[in-house]
Amino acid sequence: MQLLLIDSGVIVKKLTIEAGRFVIGRSDDADIMISSKEVSRHHAAIDFDGTTCIIQDLDSTNGTLVNGQPIKKHTLHAGDEITIGDLLLVLDDGTGIVAFPEATEVGRKGGVTEIIENKFLSLRDKVKDKDLAEEFKQIEQVVKKSRKQLSSLAHEDKLTGLFNRQYFDEHARKEFENAKSSKRPIALLFIDIDHFKNVNDTHGHKIGDDALRTVAQLIRLSCRKSDVVARYGGEEIVVILPASTSRDAEIVGKDINGIIAMQTPRILSFKITVSVGVAAFPEHGADLKHVLEHADQAVYAAKRAGRDRVVVYDETRI
Repeated sequence: MQLLLIDSGVIVKKLTIEAGRFVIGRSDDADIMISSKEVSRHHAAIDFDGTTCIIQDLDSTNGTLVNGQPIKKHTLHAGDEITIGDLLLVLDDGTGIVAFPEATEVGRKGGVTEIIENKFLSLRDKVKDKDLAEEFKQIEQVVKKSRKQLSSLAHEDKLTGLFNRQYFDEHARKEFENAKSSKRPIALLFIDIDHFKNVNDTHGHKIGDDALRTVAQLIRLSCRKSDVVARYGGEEIVVILPASTSRDAEIVGKDINGIIAMQTPRILSFKITVSVGVAAFPEHGADLKHVLEHADQAVYAAKRAGRDRVVVYDETRI
């Protein structure tokens, strides 16, 4: 039995469910940890006895939905869609009833075009006619471009154009491993749009999407090429800052905070502000999990302090 994590209509992660009880939430001790502000520390629990799978909401703040309906306790069946915060999980029993494609499928298509590209190259070399050889060369370039585009699509968030959560999860691990081995610092910014629900309620979801895209691009333009900017979920954006201390990250965060507040009234005709949380390795944690958690907690501290500000994680105050 598996839980499939769905993002933008594709499977980005598979979580194996064996007999026992599995708690889903933001807490360190959750069996399935989901770092999202929409998810409670202990949000829901799944009990599986090897045959029957039951999900129970653990008095979460935002509730648990199954197939779009709020539940307290519910017996799950293959294909059931579970909404926890802003994430979608689907129960899969391996019978093939679940029809979501895998995120790697786009990458595999890119691999197919690579094979075609190599065949075109081989044929082109065998062709003696110059005009025909030139045509093969042009077709080869088109196929090569297509492969690159397909590969990038597998890593791109469709709405914002930023990297998606799957790419962040994979790349962040590598960056932190590099930081540890080279004994260099690395920092994270956790950025959350203030009162984003009010934007959607006041202006509509289309303008809300425009606002999210605008903020995403302003953040990306404020960062270095070596930084990784990804949509983490909902209106949350995370930035990896290699070779940066918490002080470096705080400066970047304040730049982003100021640019968004200054530019959004001109671009959108209304002001958007963001709250930014900062945490760094090794100052605030020995691994990615703890640094990410502490950056998330710093965002909450920024919200509590009045929003529209940057807060560096400090365990004595958070």
